[in-house]
Amino acid sequence: MKCYREQVTSLQNWFSRPVTENKNDSVQCAWVGQAGFLFRGNGLKISIDLYLSDSLAQKYQGKEFPHLRMMDVPTRSEELENLDVVLCTHGHTDHMDKETLVPLYRQGKGPLLIAPRFELPRLLEMGLPPQRVVGLSEYETFNLSERLSIQAFPAAHETRQYDQWGNTKALGYLLDFGSLSFYHSGDTLAFPELEAAVAAAHVDVCMLPVNGRKDSLSQKGILGNLNPTEAGIFAHRVGASFLIPHHFGMFDFNTVDPEEIKLKVEAQGWEYGKTYAIPQINTVCTFTKAGRSQ
Repeated sequence: MKCYREQVTSLQNWFSRPVTENKNDSVQCAWVGQAGFLFRGNGLKISIDLYLSDSLAQKYQGKEFPHLRMMDVPTRSEELENLDVVLCTHGHTDHMDKETLVPLYRQGKGPLLIAPRFELPRLLEMGLPPQRVVGLSEYETFNLSERLSIQAFPAAHETRQYDQWGNTKALGYLLDFGSLSFYHSGDTLAFPELEAAVAAAHVDVCMLPVNGRKDSLSQKGILGNLNPTEAGIFAHRVGASFLIPHHFGMFDFNTVDPEEIKLKVEAQGWEYGKTYAIPQINTVCTFTKAGRSQ
């Protein structure tokens, strides 16, 4: 697999360009902070875990953890009107943000929204059009014609949680474009069942959280994720060709330095620019299978 990275003047300008069928079967993605990404591939525009507001700073103003953004909002929801699919991995606001989602559905129009079935009541309470919302639980698949297959995997900070009907609270997703597949874990730790399931899916690109966990935060209800070392090990075990760390650089009390990420994942054998990349705002990654031209 090859990954070509380029700087763009703005994510809005890049994302607003018409998507044509890629002759070289390439898929592009760009980071928008925390666990959020935008994708372009197979004529589709897709997002996952967008947090494009300051709603958490407003919610926690004056509290112990004020949730002030460490980075500016890179693009606004109003600038993403041509999205085809929006995915949310779970109900935490930095992954399922009302202030980000509602503007996408002005006049009852908007993208298809896929989220844990566990969270459907909350999404409908936001006022999102029910005909545009699809709920999934672990190991279920949603196919968007022949251009994209979305498979849901379990995710959990510590223990997996379910509602009374057996729908899991948090998910990760495999986005299979046919030529390339991307696994975005959402917030999670590693557990054997998850590693086995993702390995069986033959993922190309692994997108994993690396902010780790601290007892001091866990005791106050702020649960953690994989750390950089664990992310590197997980990606190796599932057979991924490329690793993209995420879930850092947004809130100062719950992040990790990019230099530490590099040090830890390179200790697992990952090579910067060749088999992994640290995402940056206004940087687009174009992925193709090895041997194909850009």
